[in-house]
Amino acid sequence: MGLLKKLEEKEHFTERECEIADYILHNCEAVVKMTTRELAVETFTSATVIVRFVKKIGYEGFQDFKLHLLGDIKESRFERVEVERKEHMISLMNKISSLHEKSLYETKELLSIEELDRIQTAFQQYPMVDFFGFDANAAIGEYASHNFIQAGMCSNVYSSVDKILMYEYYVSRSVVIVISRMGKNRYIYQAVRNLKKKDHFVVCITGNRESPIAKCADAVFLCPYKENVIQLGDAMFHTAVSYILDLLVAVLIRNNYDGARELYQKHTELFSR
Repeated sequence: MGLLKKLEEKEHFTERECEIADYILHNCEAVVKMTTRELAVETFTSATVIVRFVKKIGYEGFQDFKLHLLGDIKESRFERVEVERKEHMISLMNKISSLHEKSLYETKELLSIEELDRIQTAFQQYPMVDFFGFDANAAIGEYASHNFIQAGMCSNVYSSVDKILMYEYYVSRSVVIVISRMGKNRYIYQAVRNLKKKDHFVVCITGNRESPIAKCADAVFLCPYKENVIQLGDAMFHTAVSYILDLLVAVLIRNNYDGARELYQKHTELFSR
């Protein structure tokens, strides 16, 4: 059994040992840098109590304990994240933290500088950035659209079938960012396929690179996604999408730095009147 699991289960722990275990679980990364005396101060115990505790759970001494704790921290960050029945609250806290870190790490590893450069060029060539997405994906689009506007780019969100299908008749030139977990929605695919015949640059953010929409797009950002509520697949996907959209906003701000600062000042003045 891993060290973190032992601390979570607290089998045959006294009340004081439970308090020590909880402190370590809440402050894992700080504990690996502590001495026994420092941990004792933080847990209102003594160095002797700490040494006795780590030996009770199977370690030769505090240094041995810290080596195993560090190893478990590194492994737990990227372990399979799945909610269990009646799971301990501390375990859930650690798992959600792990899920977000895992999602960000995997997304960053999948990023292509070449794709980013192409989108950066598109931002300079097109007058607006619009979003296609339904339900939760539309909500992320609203968040990103707000940030794009503040960075100096006209932006809207299209989240109804009729507006997405009619888009090509009302907008002549734009960057369209499609947010779709599986990339298979037939209405969005139909709209994107038509936009490709005109002067639009289509970006697809998806969990499925082989999807019809992804194959039709000018640029693709791949996000980790599992179609499983127990494994929090939607949370993983939305963390990745938010990271990518924040990155794109940062690119836009960098390229329009003075303009973005001026717009922010105007925005502040408007709301301070």
